[in-house]
Amino acid sequence: MKIWLKRLFVATVAIMTLGFYVPPIDLDINAETDNKEIESEKKPLDKPASLIYEPPVYLEDLDDHQIVVLDPAEELIEQAKDRMIEKLGPRILSQLNDEMTEEVLPNLELIVMDLIETNDPDMAFNLSIIEDNIPGYGEKIFDLYDEQTDQIIAKFHVRRENRPLEGYWFNFHYHLAEDQFETHHALADVYWSKNTPPKWMS
Repeated sequence: MKIWLKRLFVATVAIMTLGFYVPPIDLDINAETDNKEIESEKKPLDKPASLIYEPPVYLEDLDDHQIVVLDPAEELIEQAKDRMIEKLGPRILSQLNDEMTEEVLPNLELIVMDLIETNDPDMAFNLSIIEDNIPGYGEKIFDLYDEQTDQIIAKFHVRRENRPLEGYWFNFHYHLAEDQFETHHALADVYWSKNTPPKWMS
C-alpha cells in the first residue's frame, strides 16, 4: 500500500508542477543585440566600391506617337521558330546550335513566309500554329492552320535517320495539303553523330 501511495504522490507532484516553471525571457536585450548586429552589417555597405551612372528617363521625353505594332507575319514566324527549338530540347540544341541558327531556322522562316504569301495574299492573317510537339521519338513539330477555311495547310516534322556508315541525321521537312501531305518537302538535313541522339524535348 505504501508503494501505491508513493507513486500517487510522485505523480501528483509531477502534474502540479508541470507548466509552473517558465524561464525568464529578455526580449529587450535580444532586440538591442539584433539592432547592433544589423547596424554593424549596414556600415560597410554605405560606401560602394564603384558607382555606375545611368541617366534618368523622364516620361516627358517619351514620344507618345511611337507605338510598337507587331507584324503578324513576323509573329507567326517567331512562333514557328519557338516550336522548332522546343521540339529539339536543350540537350540536342546545345550540340546543334550553329546548324540551327545558320541553316534550319532561316529556311523555316523562308518557307513559313512563302506559305503566308501563298495562302494569305490579302494579309488577312488567318493563319495560326497548332502546337503538337510530341516528346519521345515522334516526328511532328507543329501544323500551320488556316482559320478561315478550317484546314491544316502544312505540317512540319523532324525525323531521325540512322544512315549506314555515317551515323544519325536529323531530317527537317514539311508536308503540304495540296498533295494530301504525301510528299516530303526538304527543309534541312543536320548531322548529329554516330551515337544515338536523346529523345525529343529532353
